[in-house]
Amino acid sequence: MSNLTSRPLARVLAENLQQIRSQLTLLDSQRLARRCGFLKRTPRKIPLTAFLLGLVALSAEVALTLERIAAVIGLAADLSYSKQALHKRLNASVERLLAQVTTTVFGQLAQDTRVKGWLRPFRRVLLHDSTVEPLPDHLADLFPGSRNQRKKYASLKIQIIADLLQGTLLHCSLSGFTRNDQSASPDILTVAKRGDLILRDLGYFTRTVLGALQARGASFLSRFQHRMLVYDLRGRPLDLVHELRTHGCLDRDLLLGADHFRVRLVAIPVPEALANERRRQARANKDGRYPPTRQRLQLLGWNIFLTNVSRSVWPPQALACLYRLRWRIEMVFKAWKSHLGLGQFNARSAGLLYLSVMIKLLFCALVYRCCNALELLGDGRRHVSLLRLARIIGQSACLFAAAIIRLAPEQWLEHHLSRHLFYEQRKDRKNFFELLAQACAP
Repeated sequence: MSNLTSRPLARVLAENLQQIRSQLTLLDSQRLARRCGFLKRTPRKIPLTAFLLGLVALSAEVALTLERIAAVIGLAADLSYSKQALHKRLNASVERLLAQVTTTVFGQLAQDTRVKGWLRPFRRVLLHDSTVEPLPDHLADLFPGSRNQRKKYASLKIQIIADLLQGTLLHCSLSGFTRNDQSASPDILTVAKRGDLILRDLGYFTRTVLGALQARGASFLSRFQHRMLVYDLRGRPLDLVHELRTHGCLDRDLLLGADHFRVRLVAIPVPEALANERRRQARANKDGRYPPTRQRLQLLGWNIFLTNVSRSVWPPQALACLYRLRWRIEMVFKAWKSHLGLGQFNARSAGLLYLSVMIKLLFCALVYRCCNALELLGDGRRHVSLLRLARIIGQSACLFAAAIIRLAPEQWLEHHLSRHLFYEQRKDRKNFFELLAQACAP
């Protein structure tokens, strides 16, 4: 394995970008486009590969307009491409196509052979989570958010499934806020395979999905749902609070719910100060539909986990340590929003929103993958920060785009100066220099 410290970092990153470009050019993009409904016949002008390369090259930029997107796609194809022609292609099929491209291209990375210990038995560690971004109100019918008696609001919910070990994106989908995490819980079944480990928060908790994961040989680690009924292995109701107070901690196979789904339950006590803070927050919850019960307040004194991983693989202390890895997805979202412009969409129309959101997700997935690729080349003494890498690449949009299109930075700059430097010629009004010339005329 190469040592990252013995090679220029910029060269390593450039090699990664060229590898991504090569994967895009080798991708069977026409088959994907037909399957997604984006393409119904062979493109007559702009090759689909050039179309995709142009979108990836643009992904680091903040402001995306139809004119700019069309110009860069034309540059990638070495042809002229109008914003009117691009506008005709903008519909929901763009989301499906770019989601397929993102998960196909950025789902390819060598396995980290250094994974040991508690994660060694698993092929992949899948993190499933979502993030929400506000949208202009005119998109409320397409992306419904909250509403009151006078007004409907629009919100975009992005569901992400990523592989923690390989830094790859396996699934992404867009919806309104009204499709909650529990409704999206079955999405994991589209990618989960035998030997995978699934980490998700309580919003995705459903017994049917956990049963389906177990049936296909996947493992899971989840928090315990306080409203869940618990039974011992003979089917008798179990007073979980009494058991915890009696034993202090717990590691036992139990049955959950009316269908008696068998799981391993592990409960680990937390410091009293933390337990009291949790209870304070639970009582302060503004949602009056679910006031905290006495049992729930008592159970907040423990970290309670559910899993189907055996004791021979994970001792009790492993569960709390491994569940903290779920916060990696929160750092991914923070990097996307703080440094990669995830929320800076062009929402003038639904079609342009689909395109600009997915272009941003392309870039986010690329940075996430580059972070893990750079980490794999390191010696284990210094570690790559996802947030810092996101900031650096986000500030180097011109260099990034030039590498994807295979242009020198000077050529990229010259292209944009010649295309976007000048005022548009308009008959209805004059620009500053025309007014100045008119004022100075004899």
